[in-house]
Amino acid sequence: MVNDTESPLSPLSMLHISDLQSQESSLKGLKRRSKIIMVFLFIISLASVIQILNLTVIDQENYVTESEKNRIVRIPVYPSRGLIALSNDNSVIVENIVSQKLTISLNSTEDVVSTISDIQKSIGISQEVIQSFFNVTSSSSRNINLTLIDDMTEEQVAKYLLHKERWPSVNIDAYLKRYVINGPLFAHVIGYTGAISSQERQDVEEYRYLIDSRIGKSGLEKTYENELRGKIGYRTLEVDVHGKEVRELEKVLPSKAKNIFLSLDKELQELARRELKGRKGAVVALDPNNGYVKALVSSPDYDPNILNETAKGDIKFLISDTDAPFFNRAISGNYPPASTLKPFLALLGLENGLIDWNIKIEDKGFFQINGEGRKYRGWKPEGHGAVDLKKAIVESSDVYFYELAFKTTVDKIYSFLKPFGFGKKTGINLVGEGEGVLPTRNWKLGMTGDAWYVGDTINLGIGQGYITTTPLQLAVAVSVLATKGKVYKPSLVERIDDSFVEPILLNQVRIKDEKNWNKIEESMISVINSWNGTAHNIYNKEDVLIAGKTGTAQIKSLTEENLSVQEEYEDVRRDIMKRDHAIFIGYGPIPNPNLAVVVVIENGESGSAVAAPIAKLLINNYQRKQDSDV
Repeated sequence: MVNDTESPLSPLSMLHISDLQSQESSLKGLKRRSKIIMVFLFIISLASVIQILNLTVIDQENYVTESEKNRIVRIPVYPSRGLIALSNDNSVIVENIVSQKLTISLNSTEDVVSTISDIQKSIGISQEVIQSFFNVTSSSSRNINLTLIDDMTEEQVAKYLLHKERWPSVNIDAYLKRYVINGPLFAHVIGYTGAISSQERQDVEEYRYLIDSRIGKSGLEKTYENELRGKIGYRTLEVDVHGKEVRELEKVLPSKAKNIFLSLDKELQELARRELKGRKGAVVALDPNNGYVKALVSSPDYDPNILNETAKGDIKFLISDTDAPFFNRAISGNYPPASTLKPFLALLGLENGLIDWNIKIEDKGFFQINGEGRKYRGWKPEGHGAVDLKKAIVESSDVYFYELAFKTTVDKIYSFLKPFGFGKKTGINLVGEGEGVLPTRNWKLGMTGDAWYVGDTINLGIGQGYITTTPLQLAVAVSVLATKGKVYKPSLVERIDDSFVEPILLNQVRIKDEKNWNKIEESMISVINSWNGTAHNIYNKEDVLIAGKTGTAQIKSLTEENLSVQEEYEDVRRDIMKRDHAIFIGYGPIPNPNLAVVVVIENGESGSAVAAPIAKLLINNYQRKQDSDV
């Protein structure tokens, strides 16, 4: 009997065991590989999680910020420009009117060129405007709105509304344009506004002007740009991809612009402009007691609304006009003061003891140095006979003042006239003021390379030669005669909002004998009231009492070295551009003057016939108005 427990394994059984062992080994290897793959997959998954975490949490702020930049915009809000009004009655003379403009958002326009081309065909834009637009676009940031059409017509608005769906980045915006109510009446005082230049934008860093902003270019619009423009506010908006407003997130209101109130008198301004009748010249009238300007007219003038783009007109014609309508003759025109300088030189002679009120000379119609050489002719060929100082002023004896000038020097003339305001800017609140010329020896040497001669000083005696003055300077100087020595800074602005602009006393001219102020005034009254006065043609006993002095500024001097006096005179009359300038200075009413007036008419020939009547009208009308207001 065989014992099973001890029986040996059969070959088949051994094979089976071997297979089992092999499968077990393979299974162990598979498990090891699975573990490796699982670890690898875990690492990949962990990296993905970290990346996702980084994108969604850690970098979230950066991605949100970039998103906000694309849909949140901050645009400036500008206050309406300040008004300009007259102080005496608060009547507005410069305001803002609503207009409409077509704007395009560059940042939201895929193809600017094709969009502009389409708008040109559908609405109508001139090639000049398009070229100007692209000139601005080339130097602009794309993140702004630019103006395509200013001051749209009703037809243009209608055409835009018909096609607006084609241009989602193009809008119509309402805005305010500057409008001068009285057109040319205050042109050279107010000035005009114009498109800001790139240089002007750089010069004003503290104020963010848009690239198509308008800025004061001349007159008070320029002088008071800071006050009239106010301070900018802001709107923070959420916009869509086309730049359309979705909602307003924040708003900071702009600060209100200031209003400017002028010292000008409208009736006086109208009268002065009407009397000039478009002739080249200027009228300045101011209150000698404080320097406030009551009338300032330069002729010819222009309509500022053409430049403000609120009126149609030919700008090219105005620019090319040889009469220079943009030139402010009242503050920048340089004219010889002529015989209007004689009262001032009379004071100089009295102050230096060169003359007195009783000394007489013989006026034969000409003056010679030591009785020989060149003859300096007077305006009256036969002369004025025996002449004392008062008669010399009343009849305007050239020979008397030739001799007075010969007794003094250019240095003394300069020193005496400077305190009256000759040869320097008055400081009026307008840009472009001229200085005039109060010559010295060094001035002539620098300007001409030549020395100063006695003959130059003699010419100064009648306000001719190298001396020139602006009408405004002359008005300040005659105000000193009216106030007996006080020199006030002229001002066109009486108040800004509710703050008054206080008068500024610049100087006090003092003379040794105060009685000479009154004696000079009496002589100037006689220029009008006396039968032999050069302005007696305007005398009327019913009018207010006025002190004045005529002047005729020579364009061509009359000397015996040329043709005969009569031949020269006829030659001058044939050519209007060679005719003398007519000048008159005056103030009134005496004894308490409240208006000093200077009238200059280019090529007007006679100060008494042309300029004096205008000054008389202004003083009389102003006084009647003052009396009626009391």
